[in-house]
Amino acid sequence: MDLLKTRDHIKKMKKETCERCLKEIDLKKDWHVLLGTYAGEKVVQEVFFHSNCWRLHFEEKARQKAEAVMQGVKQKMFPMAKKIVSHLIGGKV
Repeated sequence: MDLLKTRDHIKKMKKETCERCLKEIDLKKDWHVLLGTYAGEKVVQEVFFHSNCWRLHFEEKARQKAEAVMQGVKQKMFPMAKKIVSHLIGGKV
């Protein structure tokens, strides 16, 4: 129900600012994304993006998450790999 209120609210509005590029979005003409944050049924925050800006924002956040995961894997796996290689080189199995 809160989502329907949000949609009606958007129809009445005409312009918003893109969170990424900070340029104006004409809500009636431009392709855009509304990202809402909810606490239960209450809207806590609404952020607007041009559709292309949203794609770039999403790709950037996904890349940052993947890099953080890979950094964690490196930190865990490197000591094990180093140990295995030293055993192989030293002749210990």
